[in-house]
Amino acid sequence: MESLREFVKDNGLYLATGAVIVGSSLLLYKRMKRSRTRVCGVDYPKDKVILHVFPRTKTIPNMGHFVMKLETYLRIHKIPFQLDFNYKGGPKNKTPWIEYNGITMGDSQLIIEYFNKEFNFDMNSHLSKQERAVAWAIQKWLEEYTYWLNVYSRWVIFGDEMLRKFLKVPGPVAALLKITMRPRMIKTSYTVGIGRHSDEEVHQMMRNDLKKFSDLLGDKKYIMGDKITETDCAAFGILSQIRWCTPESCPGRQLLTSDELKNVADYLDRIKDTYWMDWEEILAAVKK
Repeated sequence: MESLREFVKDNGLYLATGAVIVGSSLLLYKRMKRSRTRVCGVDYPKDKVILHVFPRTKTIPNMGHFVMKLETYLRIHKIPFQLDFNYKGGPKNKTPWIEYNGITMGDSQLIIEYFNKEFNFDMNSHLSKQERAVAWAIQKWLEEYTYWLNVYSRWVIFGDEMLRKFLKVPGPVAALLKITMRPRMIKTSYTVGIGRHSDEEVHQMMRNDLKKFSDLLGDKKYIMGDKITETDCAAFGILSQIRWCTPESCPGRQLLTSDELKNVADYLDRIKDTYWMDWEEILAAVKK
């Protein structure tokens, strides 16, 4: 033991330098590994979309609004895809993101526009120029406003219930997430504007949003009529989260699970039953 102490004492500088070199090398290796460009045909198959998403959950196939939007789009067009739950490291630091035949891309809308050109798809081909503009306005309303109402409701107002009932993480992990994630959500929501309102004002905004969407939908099959459009993919992505992945205490969820907005609930069920026929199977697999 004494000889070991003497050795450390006499060679402390060299040992410290070696530790720094080894640590730096490991860190550099990890960074290089993360940043290495994945090769189509080697790291992932050709002609198949690798869809990087959050893990599956027990009440909805994915708790990401824009993940549900993009996966619904892929399902509608029967584009072969493979889920990858390593959602970090995308080109825009956003989820979802994809890899496809050497292309790496983030942002659900840009991805959809890319595939529209790649496969010559146009879900809005039956719409007039004016109707396309209306559909786009509706989509942006939901994605830029209703989305933030739901984010604030889930992670700030009902954050504890969200962690406990939907993520079901252990107490210590929930406490850590609350400490690290909640302040970031509050700051982001304040910057967007939603976080500047009281909880009751946010609840009222959510109720108003959903009722106006119900009025807009009326007795139509889809938002713009009898045919599904890109806007329906976006609407399903946002509204499915309010209905199936938001705490029961949320007034918005209460509206979508009652008879008051039955046309909206039926609309969501219609898309789910048509394009997510494996919905229950997905949830069952998570619950095992």
